[in-house]
Amino acid sequence: MHPTATRLVRVVPRNLLNVAEEKILARPKHQAQQRIQPTLIDIMMKQKETAGESWPANLRLERQLKREMFTGVTPSLRSVLKKMTKER
Repeated sequence: MHPTATRLVRVVPRNLLNVAEEKILARPKHQAQQRIQPTLIDIMMKQKETAGESWPANLRLERQLKREMFTGVTPSLRSVLKKMTKER
């Protein structure tokens, strides 16, 4: 825009806009909860429980470690512990 050009702005009062007072409502939570399916780790853990001793020893199921689990650990030891928990 050229520096000498002028801008015309018109302010329109809200009551002249004919806007209906409507609120946006969130969906009920019960519908969203019905859609939640069990995760793969949950399904596999149930299979492991039902299999008992017949579960193959070479199949290990471990939940993912989250950041909250390491909050009580000294910051200098966190990276060492994270490396120890990862399979090589």
